Amino acid sequence: MTLPNLFSIAPTLDFGKAFLNGLDQRFGHLPPEQFARIEILVNTRRTQRRLRDLFDQGPARLLPRIRLVTDLGQDAAFHDLPPPASALRRQLELSTLVGELLRQDPTLAPRENRFALAESLGALFSEMHGEGVDPDQIVSLDVEDESGHWKRALRFITLVQHYFDETRPDPDPEARQRLVVERLADQWANTPPDHPVIVAGSTGSRGTTARLMQAVARLSNGFVVLPGVDPHLPHAVWDRMTAMDGGEDHPQYRFKALAETLDMHPADIPPWVDTAAPEQARSELVSLALRPAPVTDHWITEGPKLAALDKATKGLTLLEAPSPRAEAGAIAIAMRHAVEQGKTVALVTPDRTLTRQVTSAMERWDILPDDSAGTPLHLSPPGRFLRHTAALLANRPTPEALLTLLKHPLCHSGARRGPHVLNTTALELKLRRHGPAFPGPQDLRDWAAAGKPPSPERQDWAHWLAALLPTHDPNRQLPLKDWVSWHRSLSEQLAAGPDGTKAGDLWEKKAGREALRMITALQEDADAAGEMTATDYEVLIGQYLSGGEVREADQSHPDVLIWGTLEARVQSADVVILGGLNEGTWPAVPTPDPWLNRAMRRAAGLLLPERRIGLSAHDFQIAACAPEVIISRAIRDNEAETVASRWVSRLLNLLGGLKATGGPEALADMRARGSRLLHAAATLETPEDAQHPAPRPSPRPPATARPRHLSVTQIKTLIRDPYAIYARHVLGLKPLDPLVHSPDAVLRGSLTHDILEAFLPECPDPSDPAAYERLLEIAEGVLARDCPWPAVQRLWLASVERFARQFLEDEIVRQARAAPGNLEKRGETRLDGVDFTLVAKADRLDVTEDGQVWIYDYKTGQAPTKTAQSAYDKQLHLEAAMVERGGFEAVGKARVAGAEYLQLGSEVKTVAADLEAENGDFWERFTRLMQRWATDDLGYTARRANMKVDETGQYDHLARYGEWDETQPPTPEDLT
Repeated sequence: MTLPNLFSIAPTLDFGKAFLNGLDQRFGHLPPEQFARIEILVNTRRTQRRLRDLFDQGPARLLPRIRLVTDLGQDAAFHDLPPPASALRRQLELSTLVGELLRQDPTLAPRENRFALAESLGALFSEMHGEGVDPDQIVSLDVEDESGHWKRALRFITLVQHYFDETRPDPDPEARQRLVVERLADQWANTPPDHPVIVAGSTGSRGTTARLMQAVARLSNGFVVLPGVDPHLPHAVWDRMTAMDGGEDHPQYRFKALAETLDMHPADIPPWVDTAAPEQARSELVSLALRPAPVTDHWITEGPKLAALDKATKGLTLLEAPSPRAEAGAIAIAMRHAVEQGKTVALVTPDRTLTRQVTSAMERWDILPDDSAGTPLHLSPPGRFLRHTAALLANRPTPEALLTLLKHPLCHSGARRGPHVLNTTALELKLRRHGPAFPGPQDLRDWAAAGKPPSPERQDWAHWLAALLPTHDPNRQLPLKDWVSWHRSLSEQLAAGPDGTKAGDLWEKKAGREALRMITALQEDADAAGEMTATDYEVLIGQYLSGGEVREADQSHPDVLIWGTLEARVQSADVVILGGLNEGTWPAVPTPDPWLNRAMRRAAGLLLPERRIGLSAHDFQIAACAPEVIISRAIRDNEAETVASRWVSRLLNLLGGLKATGGPEALADMRARGSRLLHAAATLETPEDAQHPAPRPSPRPPATARPRHLSVTQIKTLIRDPYAIYARHVLGLKPLDPLVHSPDAVLRGSLTHDILEAFLPECPDPSDPAAYERLLEIAEGVLARDCPWPAVQRLWLASVERFARQFLEDEIVRQARAAPGNLEKRGETRLDGVDFTLVAKADRLDVTEDGQVWIYDYKTGQAPTKTAQSAYDKQLHLEAAMVERGGFEAVGKARVAGAEYLQLGSEVKTVAADLEAENGDFWERFTRLMQRWATDDLGYTARRANMKVDETGQYDHLARYGEWDETQPPTPEDLT
């Protein structure tokens, strides 16, 4: 009996080099023209490039044909087969159907998930084609014991199964590939090719590829070369490796499944190349560690037979980092060290977050790794810009969203970008200080016209931007083609600027060209989708762009590489780093299938999670057998402790149990090497201790530079933290208002003032039940206008409801003694004997019939206690003194009848300011205080009398707080 032409390359060998060596051993004697007719079929372009690069290294000769398996269908012999459907068009068609399903049954999933569901449904159909699963097998599944969700999902699949029909004018790409392979197999059975055909580097994990490999292996001049076949597994272990015993998650299971279809025992697969494999001790150790679960008892008998554990682990390093950041830093150190030694180094991981962190850490040495996966298009500058403009179509622009777009380097990338940046900065300052929460076209025009004097250039810029801002209508339905055209036009106009005629730099460079290609393809296939809202379009464009990638290999370091696990099968490097080896990352958590559960997939003959885990295990086994390997993981992530990858746990448990042969010592050495990397990374990021810490500042500027006016609320700051007054009024440093106003106490207090300011001028009778309804109506309007968080709007409206009735009851008493007519009034009073003016903005000044004044101040937090008022909180005392001196023009010079804080929070109460407690010389004492501050010898001490040590100030960083604390005396410094 002639055995099939099935061959193996051991995990410890460089697959590419070993394959070429075996090719030379078998076919090197052929004449050049016959050697060139050899057909090599590979499954990835990375393998194709790798083999071509190795051929280019010499010797000079005619190259064989190196083709992708998926390119077979391009041969002229298959001209009668219709071209495959566009994957994008198929997804858009399915998304329309899924959208209708979700409209009829919203309990299945949120509507915004329809594009992801359509993608997963298309992947299911492709998988069915690849595995040769007929739709009838799905339809006939018994789901009587399943939940209603699976019954509905299965019923929907049966309704759209016409997409499975191979006779469609636009068949699924996987369906067409299956037809190509089946036809090739039939042709070769009758008319074998007259040249060698070799399938190299594939594991046969997918049904269509496995069918091709079977057909090639049965040819007399066909060869199948499998990567990373374990030569150390005995027959008995192969025999116990069955799907029923959970063997599919073993790294070698796919080879057994393929060999059995060819009536061959996997242990009998001969080597492709007659070359001694290096690192045999490492290979045996990893092979034993990864034995199938039913035979792990072999560790007891075979473990002690492992020779030279010190040799097997000599090139192994175990890096157990305390956090993902520390892991990335240690990996970067290891890669930098390899570069210094002139070695090639590769990080192998499926964790894209880790690769980005490592790439960022390498920037400190100006080293850009060559990342095989490139940058996801949606994270590239054009991708981000397109997502920003799509969000502009779907949402009312907030200041954050608008400025993010305007500051993007591709916005206004045409002529005269300098004025655009200046105008954007000016607009930012306005939005930070004054809002509004949702700036619209008219807000931009009003802002530009409010300049003193108005700038024609700024007005032109504002009108250009205002004309481009879309009108937000969340219910507008448009065909996808219209959305794409509008989106593209908006993006190009924003990128070009008002003076540009093209799209600026939007479609330039590799990322721009890829983005243009994808947007153009979406326009071409947009007719396959129905109507959708702008929100639907925003979700679609984000998901669509995430499927693209951009590689900037021209700028990368040729010896510093980042590979996915698939690329690592056929690549080699001097140092291999296996990163992110935690459960849930490597192996990854199985992707949830919204259409078929595990039992249904098994019954239908589709792929199970174990198969993907087995492929990941195979990738780990190959990579772990490299000469120098670093096994890396983070003990904790951002939320909790992690669990080491099952393969790492097996390796550690095996070594820890081999006490008689030095396993624990070898494991300790592995950890010690990892600890050195972690220590080096930590040392690199640890700042040096300050040699000369700053003293506690107390600057003493000259009297001429000291502030000549303060507000009544700033007097408290002058008493408690004088340095803040110095920084703000002497240095002129004002804290930048937040761009995104968070729903904090300050905003809540401001909105409460606005609500009452709008309510009281109407002067409703507080005893009238309609007053309560009117107060809530005004509150709802103010919150809708100035609070951009719907959830917070409801919470704060509920807070107004809680204090409204008590406020109105108390208001009856307040209005009985004085009329509320002076709201948010400004005033000022100049002190005698010192060049200083006290200013104030009173929340409310009520005037009695006899001309006396009641002063009120609203507090949404806690009103100051009597102790606080006595020590430093003099706001109402100072306002009362100003009223009595005619400081408020609205009420003139008048006697103060009383002053109260109105606490409108979780607790509603009135706290009176104890004006009588102050002696009659209060104003004189305040005047003497300000005269003292007007001299040259009094310093503005930082954090002079804060209530709490952990209380933070806006200028603590400027004062270098932390290099000193409150126990240190201030250090006066005379300034000139």
